[in-house]
Amino acid sequence: MRNFNGKKIELLAPAGNLEIFKGIVDSRCDAIYFGGQRMNMRMIRKGFNFSDAELKEAVELAKEREKATYITVNNLIDANELSELDDYLLLLEDIKPTGIIVQDMAVLERANALGLTIEKHASVMFNVHNTEMIHALESLGVSRVVLSREATLVDAARFKREANLELEYFTHGDMCIAHGAQCYYSAMLFGMSSNRGKCLKPCRWWFEREGKQEFPLAVKDMSMIAHLPEMIHAGITSFKIEGRMRERDFIVNLINHYGDVLDAYIADPVSYDYKGSEAWIYENRKRDLSTAYAFGTPGVANINTRYEGTGKFYSTGKMFSTPTAESKIELHQVKNIKEVFAGKTAKGFTDKNSESDELPSNNSSRSFSNTERLEKHKLSVRVMDMAQARIAFDKKVDRIYLSADVFEPKTPFTLSQIKELIREKGDTEVYWSLPKMMSDAQIETYHAWFKRLKVEGIHLDGLLITNLGALHAFKGYGYKMIGDYSLNLFNDIAVKGYEQLGLSAFTPSIEIPAEHLANLLASDYEFEVISHGRLTSMYLSHDLYKAYGISTDEALILENEGGKYLIRKDVNGMCHLLMQMDYSLVPLLNDLPASRFRIEAQEMSSEKLMAVIDLHQEILGSDLTVEAALNALNAVTDATLGATRF
Repeated sequence: MRNFNGKKIELLAPAGNLEIFKGIVDSRCDAIYFGGQRMNMRMIRKGFNFSDAELKEAVELAKEREKATYITVNNLIDANELSELDDYLLLLEDIKPTGIIVQDMAVLERANALGLTIEKHASVMFNVHNTEMIHALESLGVSRVVLSREATLVDAARFKREANLELEYFTHGDMCIAHGAQCYYSAMLFGMSSNRGKCLKPCRWWFEREGKQEFPLAVKDMSMIAHLPEMIHAGITSFKIEGRMRERDFIVNLINHYGDVLDAYIADPVSYDYKGSEAWIYENRKRDLSTAYAFGTPGVANINTRYEGTGKFYSTGKMFSTPTAESKIELHQVKNIKEVFAGKTAKGFTDKNSESDELPSNNSSRSFSNTERLEKHKLSVRVMDMAQARIAFDKKVDRIYLSADVFEPKTPFTLSQIKELIREKGDTEVYWSLPKMMSDAQIETYHAWFKRLKVEGIHLDGLLITNLGALHAFKGYGYKMIGDYSLNLFNDIAVKGYEQLGLSAFTPSIEIPAEHLANLLASDYEFEVISHGRLTSMYLSHDLYKAYGISTDEALILENEGGKYLIRKDVNGMCHLLMQMDYSLVPLLNDLPASRFRIEAQEMSSEKLMAVIDLHQEILGSDLTVEAALNALNAVTDATLGATRF
């Protein structure tokens, strides 16, 4: 590892397979990261990733050259993979890489339980974007965090001052437009999850507005070759090069250029020269280049046009996918999922028509009879304004969540409005739903706000927790805390981890397929399932309203041959690419062993919200067939089953 003025500097290189690794290990890198053939975020290209024997060989080759190695265990882990997780972690402990890179809380849970001595690093898919999140991860035994792609170097410097962990920062390579682990569209459309290494890149599609065809979601590649001193000054330890799917010669040359510049700066920081390497990188680029969010929100300067839509970036020479419309719910899809929950295809479940109606889990003792299931059903609504809240009160729903991510031109709930709603709520619980992502400034704002609530005598029934930092920051206020779907809960071990951190109920990931949802809901925890709503498929810091020069008084609609796409901007400045249709599990309400269902009302008129609540209340506990329930849903709105159908 390099050193500059007492600061450790690690040039971290990617390797897609052992052949590439053998070239990179003798390059000017200090460390290499790579993945096995399971539980790894790069699973889509044949001929890449390492067998167990190759993992061991690679680690040994690196040790001979005194270079660090990090193995990616950075997928979300599904129920089928849990049985393999311990054995795989123990294999890695035996191989002894320097560390592992993880996304799923379950991996941290099991690594700690097994007493692994290798380092644990939090992946960019943890989307580390505030100091409280770093403190939480440190408490879980993490020694390094890969910062969110939207974190600036100013953010990094603050994190370094206020936390003890090493910081890793993207330095070069292919970037995503959406926040880490907050893009669900590939899974919703194709069953190919970006959080499980199989993204089909709908962000690289063309879109049209007012007759002009563009690629408004396609970002440039990142390149920080001219700004390595600023990264060192900000406290970055590991300078990460993206590119596990790139070819050997390109990666080796790229790493050597970055290594040359770092060494030149260390040797002569006043007059070092990076221009030759910068020129090589520019001449060998595929996309155009940007510093991304390193120096602030880049706006349209970060959007690429070079070769977009041609497939030139990819080994096949083809795009991963082309514009595709969402799939409207079909009866056979509903029946297939019903069979999963009846136990006909879900491993570990009994047939609903057998003598026992219990649904035993492989991982817990929780079970539901039909009667218990109906008795436990409760209904929640996440609301955007006073009118929606009062509709929910009138319909006697059990709980409302007041959203902090209100879509403009609506405005946030005020203290006086919250007081009004608490006076009017009757038996309905009133929770506050925190912003999906929260900066350090927002964390401080909310500390002050919670104190103001106490002064004003405003008692909320609980909080909907959207990110790990918020959980760590606000657990001392005594609120009941529910985990939102942005935590991407895929398995019951991750749920257990979050329970130990203070959550009392949990929302499963919205991209979890039916079989794995069935296994998760059978575990011994309280779950709230998203049952209906027009969900955010991509969550962006990139301001599309500013890019198109329009006010949020106007709806921003893009279109292509897949259909029309609505973008909303929330009061915190974040943009939401919404699904074309409502996501809905309404025809399956009586088949899902969940204690609570939630309606996401973020893009509903008053009339539609009333109809959707009525639909839930009509179906829950009724003897309606799935055919009748689907017909009732179709009478209200078009809807899709999203990723659940896969």
